[in-house]
This record gives sequence, structure tokens and C-alpha cells, in this order.
Amino acid sequence: MPGPGRRNQERLPEFYLSPTVKGRTIEPEVRSAFAEIWPWFWDFVGKQLGDHERAGELADEVAFRVSKYIQERPDQVRSLVGLSRVAAVNLIITTKIREGRIHYSGLSQEIEATLRLTAPDWQEEAELRICIDQAFHGNIEIRRMVQLRLMEETWRNIGRALGLTAGQARLRFQRALRRIHDDLLFPKSDRGRR
Repeated sequence: MPGPGRRNQERLPEFYLSPTVKGRTIEPEVRSAFAEIWPWFWDFVGKQLGDHERAGELADEVAFRVSKYIQERPDQVRSLVGLSRVAAVNLIITTKIREGRIHYSGLSQEIEATLRLTAPDWQEEAELRICIDQAFHGNIEIRRMVQLRLMEETWRNIGRALGLTAGQARLRFQRALRRIHDDLLFPKSDRGRR
């Protein structure tokens, strides 16, 4: 049967489980149950984690968990194949989620420095918007002029929208900009010293 599944089956390595894992002997029944699901497990690991080769080490972990479970609860297991499959799915999905998490390391300044390297444009734009909001806070007329100028309106249209002439609108805007410039360079606490 052609297709990608067939190619993977051809590369399927021979089944092997370590006789003991973490000091615990793997039960023979668990070994035979896992041998039965080995082709499915190998393919499932490859699809979920993108690495078929990890199936061997993960098979040992699943077999260890299943052996421990049946040793602790011998009368509660109906199907070792079913239990092995469920344990395998739980381990692989948990591993996938754990490996997909974002791990931050370092101080917040280091993270900030890293973020600046990847996306400086949005930060500068946000800072500019905050500065404009703070500068024009309370002055609705000037804020409206800035919005209209950003939309590339002419001074004539801006003046008309505000009930002014083009010259008056431009003059008020220039005065407001000078005042903002002075406020930024010379805060109110420094003005008495000039």
C-alpha cells in the first residue's frame, strides 16, 4: 500500500524494552502488550512530537508506569493493551504540552532587551501615542487637529471643521506644539529657575 504511512512502517525499528526501568522490573505481560501496540506507538510519537526516534525512550517510561500500576492494583486491570495505549497517550500529550511551553529565563530587563530586538516598531508607535495623549490631554481642539492632520486633511478643511480660518487653525496648532515642546524640555518645576 503506497503512502506516507507505508514508508513509516518500513522504517519501524524492531521492538525493544529495557528489562528494568528506574529499578523496577517490567512485567512480561506489559512487555507483550506493548509489543502489540508498538507500530501504533511509534507512529503516534512521530505525529505528536515530530520525532519517531524518541519512541524508544518514551516506551520505557510508559512500560514503567504500566508495570507500577498493575503491581499496585493487580485486580483492577481488564486489558493491558488498553491500559498501555491510554498511558501512552497521556504521556505523549503531556510531553507535547510541556515542551510547547514558553520558558523565560533572566531578569525582566533581559527579556525587555530581547523583545526590543524583535519588535521595535510597535513600541515606538505606542510611546508616541502615549506622548501625544499626554500632551494633548484636556485640549480637545488640538487633539482633533492632530487627528485630522494624520488623516492628511488640509488646513482649510481643518479650519472649516473647527469653525476657524486655515491661518487661525495653523497658528493655534503651532502655538500648542511650542507649548508642549517647552513643557517637555522645561517641566513646571524648572520654569522658575529660567
